[in-house]
Amino acid sequence: MTRIARPSTDKEKRAIPWFGLMWVGLLALSVLYCWSAGRLLNASSPVIAAEPESPVLRAYLESDAPVEAEEATAKPPLFDSSFAEYLTKGLRRYIDEYDGGKPYNYEDSSYPHRRTNATLPFWFKKIFPLNKYITPDKQTCFAHVGKAGGSTIGCMLGFLLHCGDDEKTNFQSVPSLLAATTAHSFHRGVYDCSDEAANYLFVIRNPLARALSAFNYAKPDLSEKHPFSKRYKDKEIYVDCDFWTLNDFAERGLVKDSHNTTKECQSIAKEALLGGENSLVHWYYNYQYYYELVSPNANIVVIRNEHIVDDWNSVETLLGGDADFTKEMVPVNNAHEKKPEEVYLSDTAKVVLCETLCNEIQVYKSILKRAQNIKKEQYMESMEELRTSCPKEAVEESCVDDMPDISLKVERAKGKLTY
Repeated sequence: MTRIARPSTDKEKRAIPWFGLMWVGLLALSVLYCWSAGRLLNASSPVIAAEPESPVLRAYLESDAPVEAEEATAKPPLFDSSFAEYLTKGLRRYIDEYDGGKPYNYEDSSYPHRRTNATLPFWFKKIFPLNKYITPDKQTCFAHVGKAGGSTIGCMLGFLLHCGDDEKTNFQSVPSLLAATTAHSFHRGVYDCSDEAANYLFVIRNPLARALSAFNYAKPDLSEKHPFSKRYKDKEIYVDCDFWTLNDFAERGLVKDSHNTTKECQSIAKEALLGGENSLVHWYYNYQYYYELVSPNANIVVIRNEHIVDDWNSVETLLGGDADFTKEMVPVNNAHEKKPEEVYLSDTAKVVLCETLCNEIQVYKSILKRAQNIKKEQYMESMEELRTSCPKEAVEESCVDDMPDISLKVERAKGKLTY
């Protein structure tokens, strides 16, 4: 039997559009849900594996630090594998046969041309000769920042530093491409680098730890016949102001309106830590000083005192060598046992020290950011370590005090080439 469709009632006609709109609405909600879920998945996959609420991570991502995309376009190794092997084997053979001897003062030194009738200090000499094929544009220059672990690295590079107790143990060079190609150095007021150097090697450490080490290093031994420096303010700081520990220096010398010292001693304390003329030797030659001696276009590589093995291997790989350096190969030099009161810092002392060192900390960050061998996760690692001692300065990118103008200090140290 044939069915004949009946006409729809007015009520049913009105219901059909609402039924269709309901399905359209459900479809739209499904699409919106899928889109939102995708956004959430992308947002929960950061480039760096760190807590999203970390202020250090947030400050880093908002800064001009190198990004991973740049790492993919990194420069090829400075030396090809065959020449790298040739240099490393040659140095290893020289080390195996070494039994003491006259150190080498490389003939291409720039220092005599910067200082008339000047003699390069002994610690700038190296134990082994420089291969004639390592031209200035292939050399690495060692930026020996004081009290950052530079003596240890300098000994590994073959420089004639206080590396041992006698002539034989003074030789602690590591057979490596980095040691074979690091020809010159600059330290304190002596600059002996070529302006054509391929890389500048910085050895750095937490700025607060470096400041503490520098303070203890400069402390005069009153039993000596001439315990005080003629140039630096060690007598004024330690004896006249009676600052015998860095904690005391900070709490009495840097805390505003302290009634436990004179206004003059407070003025001396702040200027000294800022690297002013009235300072201690390794506070005067600070990160800013070494950094400004390097051309803005120069390549920088870094070995962090806290991560010597990893960073040495990353620089070696960058040059074209093998990453086979181990912890057992690291010598210990220029280290002295400290009394508990010499390393103690109260929370108050840390706060005022970090505030005063703020610009130094920003330069420390800049060195890390420019380092060819430091990747994003390694930079983050150092910032998290810095955060344990200077949490505010680890995050912030500016300071209350302006960056000091040290152009005259740099000009005095670098001099002018006369050829």
